[in-house]
Amino acid sequence: MSLLTVKIFPNLVEANLFKLRLENEGIDCYLFDENIAGMDITYDVAIGGIKAKVNSSDTERVKKVLQKLEAEQKAKDIFIKCPVCESTEHYENFVSIKGWWAIVWTFLGVGRQTQNYKCKECNNEFEL
Repeated sequence: MSLLTVKIFPNLVEANLFKLRLENEGIDCYLFDENIAGMDITYDVAIGGIKAKVNSSDTERVKKVLQKLEAEQKAKDIFIKCPVCESTEHYENFVSIKGWWAIVWTFLGVGRQTQNYKCKECNNEFEL
């Protein structure tokens, strides 16, 4: 039995959700480096993310699950429209830091970052 890495996650929550999705499909999934990443959120970057691995014999079934997930994400993104130009093409989870003071505060560890969307057509930043 050899294990293949099928996806790498930036955080523990996303990795566990993916693992549960695969296990619901009857595919055994193993998360590597999840304990180290759970100790401190900065360790995720140091270890290169949390790796989801499956048996090499399950790769075709995993591809189908990944295609389903991608289709679900695209279906969700269709309903998100830019308030200015009503385009459905956008960057998701765009992190924006506004103003020079926000950059200074971020480096000091107390800055506020907002997650929002950025339109690919008109470069408008917006939140839902």
